Amino acid sequence: MIKHFRYFFFAGLMGFSVLATSVCASEEVDISLERVIDSDQIFTVEILRSAGMKTSKQYDVTDLPGGIDAWYGFIKGATGPKDIEARFYATHQDAVEFGTVLADEVSGDDANVDKETTTWKEGVKNRSRMASGGAADLAAWSGKRKPNYGDFVIFGNMILLCQGDEPQQSVAICYELIESIRTSDE
Repeated sequence: MIKHFRYFFFAGLMGFSVLATSVCASEEVDISLERVIDSDQIFTVEILRSAGMKTSKQYDVTDLPGGIDAWYGFIKGATGPKDIEARFYATHQDAVEFGTVLADEVSGDDANVDKETTTWKEGVKNRSRMASGGAADLAAWSGKRKPNYGDFVIFGNMILLCQGDEPQQSVAICYELIESIRTSDE
């Protein structure tokens, strides 16, 4: 009797363990990254450069409401080089107040990257890229353009628009640069 009890107990325990493992494995772990990171630190392009961003063009911010500087460049991300547009404001509050709407306008699937209709025209050609002809043949370009920036992150006084096909991918690219900034500050 005890032998049968041990067998059923052990079999039941194994069945429960397999069931629990399969349930946990099927759940996706979604680590959400903040889109707005409050910081009193004042960031400059020099800080981005020391964190690994390669800058290639400084934008004229005359028509960028509240903007004090803006740069286009790239980082060598974990998945290869990724485009970055960095917009600088006097304070974090200014970045949120003046920059959110304009960054939202030029990022995501519905981004306005048309030279004629976008609000801030400086650097508009860098805000789109060629779309792939399909997953099976990535080298076959469709001739169509799509938005370059899937999303953006506000970190202190700057807005980082980061290359990505989807918002989560884009924010993850921004976080690669943010982590490099944090590491270089230590």
